[in-house]
Amino acid sequence: MRILLVHNRYLQRGGEDAVFDEEAGLLAAAGHAVRTQVRDNHDIAAMGALRAGAASIWSAATYRSTRALIADWAPDVVHVHNSFPLVSPAVYWAASNAGVPVVKTLHNFRLACLQGTFLRDGKACEDCLGKLPLKGVVKRCYRGSAAQSGVLAAGLVLHRLAGTYHSRINRFIALDASSVPKFVAAGIPAERIRVKPNGVAVPAVAPASQRRGGLFVGRLSAEKGIATLAAALMAARLPGFKVIGTGDLLPLLAGTGATLLGQCSPAEVYAQMAQASYLVLPSIGFEQFPRVVAEAFALGLPVIASKRGALATLVQPGSTGLLVEPGDAQALAAQLAWAEAHPDALLAMGEHCRQTHAARLSPAANLQSLLEIYREAGAG
Repeated sequence: MRILLVHNRYLQRGGEDAVFDEEAGLLAAAGHAVRTQVRDNHDIAAMGALRAGAASIWSAATYRSTRALIADWAPDVVHVHNSFPLVSPAVYWAASNAGVPVVKTLHNFRLACLQGTFLRDGKACEDCLGKLPLKGVVKRCYRGSAAQSGVLAAGLVLHRLAGTYHSRINRFIALDASSVPKFVAAGIPAERIRVKPNGVAVPAVAPASQRRGGLFVGRLSAEKGIATLAAALMAARLPGFKVIGTGDLLPLLAGTGATLLGQCSPAEVYAQMAQASYLVLPSIGFEQFPRVVAEAFALGLPVIASKRGALATLVQPGSTGLLVEPGDAQALAAQLAWAEAHPDALLAMGEHCRQTHAARLSPAANLQSLLEIYREAGAG
C-alpha cells in the first residue's frame, strides 16, 4: 500500500509521538510505501495565539499541502494520529474530497472532552460528554484559559455540525474497548470504530538476576495520580522505589524515599524495567492505552494500576498485575507492601506479561490489525 501518515507533534515527546514513529517504521519495514506529513507544536510560539487558535479550527495550509501531496503521490489511505492544533480537521476534508479513505487513531478523548482526559480538579468529570462543551469553557478546562477553552470548544462544535467526524473519516481506531462507549456518546458512529491496541517493539534486555523494587514511568502530572503515589510511598516507606519522569508535581515526591531519576532515554527506561519487580500506574484520569504498560509486559514486568479506563482491562489481577481503586492511597500502599513481600508471585506474573505482549501487543500483531483496518476503510 501507499500510506500517508499525518501527525502533530507535542512540545514534550510522548506516547503518541512514539506510536506515530514506530508505526511508520513498521509499515515501511513490511514493504509498504510510507510518507509522512508532520507539524510540530514548537512552531506555535512564532505564530502567535490568534493565528494558532484559528489554525486549530481550520488550517488552510494543511488543506492545500494535503491536496497537493495526494495529487502528486496518490496514497491508498491517509492515517491521521494527532491533528490538534496545527494540522486541524482540514486534513480530513482534504483527503475525503480527493477520494482517499481516512483512518483516525483516537489517542485521547479530545473529541469528547476539552481536557482530553475526563478529569477536572483531580476528579473524574464527564460533564461535556455527548453535550455542547459549555461547562468546559466556563471551568477553563483547557490550560486554565477561558479563551483557549472557547476556541477549542468552538472548533469541536463547528466540526460536529459540519459532519467532519461523522462523514469524513472512514475508520476510527480506539486503543481499548473500554473507551468505545464514550466515543459513541460523543457522536462517533459505532460501526466505524475498531479496537486496536498499540503494538510496542522493545529491544531484548536481559532481566536482572534478582529483580528489586518498584518503578514509576511517566509525566509527573495530576492525571497520572502523582498525589496518590506520593501518599502511598509516604505510608509504605519502600526501599528502592524509583521514579522516571518530570513534571509540575515533582515536589510532591520529595521526602517519599523514592529515587528520582528525571527524564531518561528509552534505553535507560528499559534497563530500569528489567531490574524492577513491578511498575506502578496510579492514574486518576481515563487512560486510553498507556504505552508504558505494553513496554512493561514485553520485559516481564507486572503492573500495579488504577481500576480505570484501559488499565482495568489491560491488567488482569493476579495474572499480569494488581488493580486498586483510583485515588485510594491507602489501598495502593497495601498493594505495594504485598508486592514487596511476594517476589516469587511477581516473577510468575511477569511470565504472563510476556505471553500477553507476544499475543496482543507485539509489532506483528499490530501490523496485521492495522492493515485489516486500512482495507476495511477502502484502501488496497
